[in-house]
Amino acid sequence: MKKRLCKATALLVSAAMMATLALSACSGGAGGAATTAATTAAQTAKEAPAETAAQTSAAGQPAQTQAQAPAETSPVASPAGTESVERDVVNIGIGTDISSFAPWQQSRSSGGWADAIHGIYQGLVSYEYDITNPGQDETYAPQIMKSFKMADDGLSMDCEIYDYITDSAGNHITMDDVLFSYEKAIEVNPSWTHTIKNIIKTGDYTFTMEFGRLLMANDFPPIMRAEIVSKKAYEESPDGMKTTPVGTGPYTLTARTEGYSFTYTKREDFWQTDDSQKSPRDFANVKTINWYVISESAQRTIALEQGTIDICASISEVDLDKFDGKGGYWTYKFPSMNSMVMYPNCNTGKPTSDLNLRLAICYAINNQAIASSVYGGQAVPLYEAAADWTVGYNKAWDSEDNYYHYDIDKAKEYLGKSSYNGEKLVIICQSDEKSVNTAQLLQNFLLQIGIQTDVQSYEGAVFTQYIENPDIWDLMVRTLAAGGGYYSIALQTPVDRDKYSWGGTMNFYYDDALQNLLLGAQVTPLDQGAVDALHRYVVDECLVMGFVNIQSSIVVPDDMTGVVLSSRNTIMPGACTYSK
Repeated sequence: MKKRLCKATALLVSAAMMATLALSACSGGAGGAATTAATTAAQTAKEAPAETAAQTSAAGQPAQTQAQAPAETSPVASPAGTESVERDVVNIGIGTDISSFAPWQQSRSSGGWADAIHGIYQGLVSYEYDITNPGQDETYAPQIMKSFKMADDGLSMDCEIYDYITDSAGNHITMDDVLFSYEKAIEVNPSWTHTIKNIIKTGDYTFTMEFGRLLMANDFPPIMRAEIVSKKAYEESPDGMKTTPVGTGPYTLTARTEGYSFTYTKREDFWQTDDSQKSPRDFANVKTINWYVISESAQRTIALEQGTIDICASISEVDLDKFDGKGGYWTYKFPSMNSMVMYPNCNTGKPTSDLNLRLAICYAINNQAIASSVYGGQAVPLYEAAADWTVGYNKAWDSEDNYYHYDIDKAKEYLGKSSYNGEKLVIICQSDEKSVNTAQLLQNFLLQIGIQTDVQSYEGAVFTQYIENPDIWDLMVRTLAAGGGYYSIALQTPVDRDKYSWGGTMNFYYDDALQNLLLGAQVTPLDQGAVDALHRYVVDECLVMGFVNIQSSIVVPDDMTGVVLSSRNTIMPGACTYSK
């Protein structure tokens, strides 16, 4: 069974180019269903690095979807669930208990929510992005939404949901439940629903969603991801579904011991019985999933060695080699959403407001040494602030002649051109081990060219407070999230002046031209020239320097033939594929 890609970016275009698409009409194969080449599709062979393997699935081997290509011509591997045997039980170890199973969480990574909530709830569609295929566009697969069509002016969208949806309590889902769910989502999470102007019911299973403005890059995933629940079930829940979740997904919570474990059981009455209509995340290839909360890394390692758990995504780097093709396990590796970066303080009067000093600092930094020394190889050097798998990233940037290529002689040359007079620069970072070690390595790099520094680390709340005070720091080391897969959205955190009360970038740089470049790089369909111009400006002005993209590793059992990840890049054991 072959599927075809359904490109979401065709939906996110300017008014003059707004296209109309329907999920039910953008694919070939059985049922005309839409599916995608995404992190959720089966992934790379366990013997090959994620960034280099390119084979499609073969018997007994992990499957690999093809790289992004035109929707009309690009067949991809069948959804992971269609090539799997059913496993009775899978045990997974996680580091943090899930504090609440309630839908519409304000923080999508609160507690263990991101690890385990997928499978209980569904949204309108499933956001799909293949983090192992650099630069590809995001795609979407249907969940409860059967089809959608964007208006010519781009300010509204007509939608239809399936008419046979039921939740795990047997409640039939209609538009009244969708409206109720969105009202609650907007109440709880206005930050990611703010582009929705209105939702108008047009039938028992149809509605029109109106937008307050044309959608920009990264607008679509948030407005489509609200968890859909039955109004009746929610109102009957004694605690807002915090401990009694009732969703439309393929699993239901059947047991929980707070602080220790909880259990998911496959729904035999899951409403979507047509595999050709499912998102890859909505397959249920495991009857019972036991989630065990193991807070200490050493104990998680022991649990794997003893066979108490089959899967774990939070094993220390030093222990990973114990499980890579050994003891009944293999290690699935992929880029994470997070990079470690550095911001120079550009506020007037600070030594680092001098561009020549910023250039000297950046040329003195060896990103490969950070990847090797701090992360033990579980990170890759960057050639930009954002990772190369983000949408809009131009691989030509990797070979540009700039400070991302370590050059101690150029560092000294620019230092000589600067106004630096031997002042001790203050480097601030958060107090976690990786941030502190990175800051200390930065300190050593700068000492080699004669720049004195002082490293000061702080707990999260204090750190957040201090970064807003330009008088406290000269250089800041911190992580940068990839912004839902877009290069331009990742750059929002460093350079979007609208995000900060002082009207400048995070590091106090002020220029209208920069803001205009950022906005131009976010319009869809993406203008690569506009994205390149943003990159060029940020690099030329040394506004933020990326060090490394942090890699993620998940230890999985050797009978797992395909790894399926959630939109938060957490493993979904039920949707993964198995050979025995």
